[in-house]
Amino acid sequence: MGTPQRHPHPPRGGLKLLLFVMCLALALVIGAGSSLSLALPDIATATGANQTQLTWVVNAYALVFAALLLPVGIAADRFGRRSALLLGLALFAAASFTSGLVDDPGGLIALRGVAGVGAAAVMPATLSVLVDAYPEDEQSRAVSVWAGVSGAGALVGILAAGVLLDQFWWGSVQVVYGVAAGLTVIACAAVVPPSNNPDLALDVPGGLLSLGGLAGIVFAVIEGPERGWTSAPVVVGALAGGALLALFVWHELRTHEPMLDVRLFTSPFLATGSLIVFLQFFAAFGFFFLAPQWLQYVHRLDSLETALWLLPVAVGIGPASAAGPALLEKLGPGRLAGLGMALMAMATGALAAQAGGGQALWVFAATLIVFGFGFGLAITPGTTLIIGGLPDDRRTLSAAVNDVTREVGGALGGAVAASVLIAVYAQDLSTGLADSRIPASAEQTAEDGVAQALAISGDLGRDGAQLMSTAVEAFANGYGTALWVATSALLVGAAASVLGARRKTHPTKVARYPAAGQVPCRPTQTREGSQPLSPR
Repeated sequence: MGTPQRHPHPPRGGLKLLLFVMCLALALVIGAGSSLSLALPDIATATGANQTQLTWVVNAYALVFAALLLPVGIAADRFGRRSALLLGLALFAAASFTSGLVDDPGGLIALRGVAGVGAAAVMPATLSVLVDAYPEDEQSRAVSVWAGVSGAGALVGILAAGVLLDQFWWGSVQVVYGVAAGLTVIACAAVVPPSNNPDLALDVPGGLLSLGGLAGIVFAVIEGPERGWTSAPVVVGALAGGALLALFVWHELRTHEPMLDVRLFTSPFLATGSLIVFLQFFAAFGFFFLAPQWLQYVHRLDSLETALWLLPVAVGIGPASAAGPALLEKLGPGRLAGLGMALMAMATGALAAQAGGGQALWVFAATLIVFGFGFGLAITPGTTLIIGGLPDDRRTLSAAVNDVTREVGGALGGAVAASVLIAVYAQDLSTGLADSRIPASAEQTAEDGVAQALAISGDLGRDGAQLMSTAVEAFANGYGTALWVATSALLVGAAASVLGARRKTHPTKVARYPAAGQVPCRPTQTREGSQPLSPR
């Protein structure tokens, strides 16, 4: 690889302004992934979207974002980070603004996918610009701020959506994101210096294969409950997705300039760390996809109340993240990750037990604090194992592996959670209405989702109350079952963390090159039970 073309650092005031603008761009693309989860009940009512279409509204963005993050990031480094930021933000702004004005689910889903393309260009470029612009002795401080925004962006997005939805229509969230991104384009044009690495090789076939493979798998998972697991589209989607992912691995093994050298996963540290991050975000994204709907349908909260009741998770993440470095040196990454994921599993199990809505919401909030504490404990060792599993000269790639693993885990986690919800909801609704006098046409409408059931219940007289209670109970059962699936995934991750990192030596310091949500420093090797060596 060639040496990046660096340019004179902006003046001191320029660096601070550059940091603000890059963090603003990052916050927009991170927040856009979580904000619409809060608006899903309103979207269902306004557009008639069924539960499967609501899943695509969220996952179209997450899927494209995850699949294109690495190849588009490499293209940005090669052709110019400034250009990538401007084009990515402009595309994100146009798609977001327009999606807030559409009134049909198909158009909304398509525009969310387009916004994901823009986001995939923006996120890696924001970090590359900062690392390139800041002097080496000040990079860690800038990256710390970037990492904090990366971690907090999702919660900020949910809170902002709650405020907007409390006053305006569901599309206001997207319109505001579009306007904010448009203004950020102007700011980027003014403050971002040009920089690129023209010698980087592009792996276009690898990027297309990974996108197609993930799309096929996610399509099968989301559409399976509605179309039938043995239906031709679902079977073809699953087989095609698996075949394309296999071709991706084959291609990456043979090409001289792979987008992602899959041989690197023979490192037990990298493999274990990737599994930890994948399962952690698999569970977390699935929960945050369903929980806002649960709070609104089962507890009948409005959008702002829902956002506020989700904030306690930050109360747990904060102290756990602060204690993470000291605990990492004492316990090692395997044990610390295992502890964190075990706490997350305990919390999701408790949340599943609360699915019926009989407990007070303060119990939900307390459980969220435990969930956040476990999440904060597990995030650092997962990244540490990924970065410690690669040589120092592959630090940039290790950061990319962490980012992609996180986004892919989130995309699949949301898809699986929705699939479980849809399957259980349909089964329980059918069982609950088997002996009712509700017209077949009304029952068929209710099968599209709980929003549709609630919308027509007022027109059915006394039977409407039965339909409402049955639909809400079926949704709650589906939500609870999805959380038990997340609990199982977290328990697997906890066991894998301890077993996969049981080595004589292990990394205990996070590497200095950052991954999303983390601020790494150079890894050092320690022997089990000994004090870590000083960083070299």
